[in-house]
Parts: sequence; C-alpha cells; structure tokens
Amino acid sequence: MTPYFRYMLVAFLTNGLGVFGLRVLAGLGMGNVQEQQYLSIWYIAGAIVAAVPFLRLRKPLEHREWLLGGAMAACSLCGQLGMALSLSNGLPGFVVFPVATGGGLLFVLGIGVLVFRERVSWIGYLGITAGTLALVLLASP
Repeated sequence: MTPYFRYMLVAFLTNGLGVFGLRVLAGLGMGNVQEQQYLSIWYIAGAIVAAVPFLRLRKPLEHREWLLGGAMAACSLCGQLGMALSLSNGLPGFVVFPVATGGGLLFVLGIGVLVFRERVSWIGYLGITAGTLALVLLASP
C-alpha cells in the first residue's frame, strides 16, 4: 500500500466519523451538543488515528505538506462546526445533512470538471453514486 493511499484512507475514515456522529446524535434527538467538546473529541481521535501511519514512515513532513494539511483541517473544522451549530440552534437534521454533504459533493464535482477539466471515469461515477446514496441515508428522518 502506497503512503498516498494510506493517507487518503485515513482522511476518508476520520473525516466521515464526525458527520456520522452528528447524524447519530440528531437521530436520537440529541442534536443540541456542546460544539467545542464534541469537535475536540472527534479531532483528537482523528489526529491519533492519522498519526499511526505517519509515525510508521519516520519521515518529517515538508513545509508544503504542513500548509496543505492545515488548510484541509481548517476547512473540515469549519464544516463540522457549521453543522453542529445548525443542529444546536434547532435546524432539523434532514435539512442540515443534505445541504452540507450534497453541497460539498456538488462543489468538488463542479470544480473538478469545470475548472480542472477532469474527466469522470466509471470509478468516479461509482464514487458520486456512493456519495449520493450516503446523502439519501443521512437525510432520511
């Protein structure tokens, strides 16, 4: 397994856990969470999970990797915080999750196709389908 694949797998798993946790809490009627505590727990757990493959490489990160990782973490944190605040302020989960998840899916797809002129392969369509199905599951009351 290449280091890139390992890092993407860790990012995929840790990024989805926060949304999944928020969805479970909203489904149980406990969407009114303490945002700082909730996000601290998930991001500390994600950092621990992400540290495992990094520490196995025993190679320092380059400056560019720190910047890119920091930017990705800031975007993720802002998205999670926005969803947690929306749920805490009474917005129903069946509105919050489709907007947050579907908006991100459409944004990434649009930027990739329109700006970077990427062609979507069959595996890309499979990913879009999986994302759409996940969106439907998250949006169901």
